Amino acid sequence: MKITILSWGSDGDVLPFIALGLGLQKAGHVVNLVSNIDYRETILERGLNFIPIDSEAEDEEDDDAYPTNQGQNPFEVSRNHRHGLLPIENSILPVIHSVCQDAEAIMFSVSAYPTYELLEKLEVPAFVVPVMPIHQTREFPCHLTPTHLKLGSIYNKLTYSFAYQLFWQFIRQPINQWRREMLDLPPVPVFSHLLNRVNKRKLPFLYGFSPSLLPKPSDWPDWTHVTGSWVLDSQKDWQAPKDLKEFIEAGSPPVYIGFGNRGNWEPEELTKILLQALKISGKRGILLVGDDIIHRNDFPDEVFPIEWAPFEWLFPQMAAVVHHGGCGTVDAALRAGVPNIIVPFHSENFLWASRIAELGLGIPPIQRKQLSAEKLAAAIQTVTSDKIMQSRALEMSKRIQAENGVAQAVEIFNQYVLR
Repeated sequence: MKITILSWGSDGDVLPFIALGLGLQKAGHVVNLVSNIDYRETILERGLNFIPIDSEAEDEEDDDAYPTNQGQNPFEVSRNHRHGLLPIENSILPVIHSVCQDAEAIMFSVSAYPTYELLEKLEVPAFVVPVMPIHQTREFPCHLTPTHLKLGSIYNKLTYSFAYQLFWQFIRQPINQWRREMLDLPPVPVFSHLLNRVNKRKLPFLYGFSPSLLPKPSDWPDWTHVTGSWVLDSQKDWQAPKDLKEFIEAGSPPVYIGFGNRGNWEPEELTKILLQALKISGKRGILLVGDDIIHRNDFPDEVFPIEWAPFEWLFPQMAAVVHHGGCGTVDAALRAGVPNIIVPFHSENFLWASRIAELGLGIPPIQRKQLSAEKLAAAIQTVTSDKIMQSRALEMSKRIQAENGVAQAVEIFNQYVLR
């Protein structure tokens, strides 16, 4: 079967779908992965077919179009997403239309949500494949709204309708224009947000996160499936730099600190906070340098800067992991069996941070505005000395490593399309 998978964005929006595509390909399917040009080499060297979205549109896109520090204000999240869609909608929407024409099955992530509009024209099986929970539930609030508020099941359920309806108002105009001009379809009404329409069709969802971290809520419909995470193994020929290996082996396990996507920090200020926190805590550290953490010439001997290393190799050798709460980093830290310290930037980061704290696998999230050297140092000292937390982390590692999210997703996919 010829399958088209559509997902683009940052690592968390692309790498899991490469893993999923490889699993489907191994099962005998032909997979085309539609993504941004940054991932061309990674996708092709893994043996999948790659179809780029418009690279010129990407180049024109403002770096701040999707500010990662948008917190949990649904108005701000929706406005920023609409702003980010503006430079690329005229290029991406036609690409979506083109690449799906000869597909025998379609799978699309949250980032590729406009794909749903095509399904009214194409009579092919389709699957939504998120890596974060988006279905309405009474058990926890929508990740686009404040997840720390404990206002009960009714509030939790209402947050989804509110957030998704608000989001729909920001994107309704370009979507309806596309429906009219390219798809020859009637416009979608004001109060018919996407998830409502998806659920009416009972479109199957394959959720790519671990049920050990977040079990499927009891009020989710039968056509939703939590498969386990889709993990892309790093290239087998990767070799750790000699100086990095020597640093890790030279003393007690260091603390990893890295915030992945650009978070619009003041890099000088953030770097000072992190170095001071490590000094106060008395711990060695490995810093992921990049947009937010700068590589200085005066790093102390107890701090080692890296630009990249595969998490599955690095994290098991750490005492703790400090990060922003992206789904991929959370999963990697849990697989490694080390405690988490999360400084969430936006949307689902807060949900995962809250869940980590609830399970006793880390401390409650540190709000970005409250981050200080003293607060981070105290957090590092707590998680690196808490034997119970470390034991829980190791137990969770065993449970997650026993899962095979890709195999489970492929099996469910085949049950739907081959029955």
